[in-house]
Amino acid sequence: MINLNARLRIVVLVFASALPILGLTLYNGIAQRAAAEAGERDELRLIAELTAKRPEQLILNARQLLVTMAANMDSLLRDRQSCHEYFDRLSAEIGGIFRAAGVILPDGTLHCNSSIANPDFKINVGDRPYFRMAMDSGKFTVGEYQVGRTSGQSGINFAYPVFDADKRPRGVVFASLNLSTFIEQGEMRREGANPQGVGRVVTIYDRNDIVLAQYPAAGVRVGEKSANAGALREVQLTRKGTFIATDMAGVTRLYAVENVGMNPDSVAPIRVVVSIPTQVIFAEADQLLRRTLFGIAAVTLLVMVLAWYGAEIFVLRRFRVLLDMADRVRGGDLGARSGFGPGNEELTRLGAALDAMAQDLQSRDRQLQEAMQRLNQQAATDQLTGLPNRRYLWEALGAELMRARRKQTPLAVILLDIDHFKQINDRWGHEAGDLVLKNVTYAIRAVVRGSDIVARHGGEEFVIVLPEAADDIALARAEAVRAEIAGLKLTYGGDSLGVITASFGVVVSRKLDETAEELVRIADHAMYEAKQGGRNRVVLKNTDSDAVI
Repeated sequence: MINLNARLRIVVLVFASALPILGLTLYNGIAQRAAAEAGERDELRLIAELTAKRPEQLILNARQLLVTMAANMDSLLRDRQSCHEYFDRLSAEIGGIFRAAGVILPDGTLHCNSSIANPDFKINVGDRPYFRMAMDSGKFTVGEYQVGRTSGQSGINFAYPVFDADKRPRGVVFASLNLSTFIEQGEMRREGANPQGVGRVVTIYDRNDIVLAQYPAAGVRVGEKSANAGALREVQLTRKGTFIATDMAGVTRLYAVENVGMNPDSVAPIRVVVSIPTQVIFAEADQLLRRTLFGIAAVTLLVMVLAWYGAEIFVLRRFRVLLDMADRVRGGDLGARSGFGPGNEELTRLGAALDAMAQDLQSRDRQLQEAMQRLNQQAATDQLTGLPNRRYLWEALGAELMRARRKQTPLAVILLDIDHFKQINDRWGHEAGDLVLKNVTYAIRAVVRGSDIVARHGGEEFVIVLPEAADDIALARAEAVRAEIAGLKLTYGGDSLGVITASFGVVVSRKLDETAEELVRIADHAMYEAKQGGRNRVVLKNTDSDAVI
């Protein structure tokens, strides 16, 4: 009864005090405008963050792709025709997202490119900013909007410089974003990025404020620079956040900015800008204020009753569900859903739109994770033998050294080189050489333990890492591998390839203060002594003694 009487007293005051009610109405109108603006700022920031996830993942994918391409630099530079064929095959695998890929020499000459029909076509891209930045910084670089000289189509190039062991540039591998596909995929997300057609505009710019995509189209075409200098100036000054500015049509808009990535020159290559007219933000509050002012005498009681009892049941609960879902998605839980089900009611449609957006993000995140896992595996694996490559070797050997130091146990490294391998290639061809490499790999795997690490060091050289192996174990293991290889009986094209042998260099580290590179270098010296001593033998090097088998 106390609460009921208080409500009745409030009703009496509402009907008896026109001026206080008018003041309260104006105050509520102002408060509602402020709340609407605060809520829209949060919403725009969320949309900007969600929209930025796709170009962020795209940059990560491009980097992984270029790292994988860089691992094949030796073969790509060896023959231009083969390089073209390699990227033609690669284009079929990455088609859609990336239009083209290729290699640029240090002087800017385009060595090969999947989009060039004539391999003898000559072109120099040394003046392209992305190429110059990659060469000058020695780091992965995201370019700006450009029209390709070979394809004649617009896009953004990603570049990754490759250097030799002496830090001299060998070239730059690059991939060109298919801007059309980028825009089309963005259009598919338009419902999630611009729910209910409330006037929101999502624009993606490059570092030079050139429009890369806009959903929906708002007067600026892709490839053009917006004429709204005032807003662009604020965008350049704002790395992450919101601000209010007037657009080129004189409309005051609320903007949210999210920068994507960071180039070596500390400039973000991509900016996501989401905006909405402030009149749209305040439309509901202003409309409510006008209705209240004109119908205050007739509808105050009804509004109070509906606000008191109905807001929690019909509005606030559903808003809380949407806000909770938005917070969960922002926190990384892409499986969050509103659970509103089908319906034409606005909040139901908004919930369905957010559910669809979260579903799309979850699907794309799963696809990107799978693609990144495949790319990481390819980048660390030798394609011919299936063994880990040199990149994996250095990481694994460094980890084993740290483990050996911690446990104070010896660590052995075996480096073996197939004898007279060049003669096999020269006489029977590279396919016969590949056959020998594969069978030598089988022979090594037949002998080593499950805890041993086997990697292809390059060419016809292999490295075996033996944790907790002293001299006797290392020599026995090397001798067993040598015998297994010498016992191979290989034929190619009906002809015997003869006796296959290998020379072995073994090093056993007891001090455990050497680096991975030093151990491999000592093993290489021991292997060279085995070569000089007649091949098909094992030479051991350590700090105490040398041994030859």
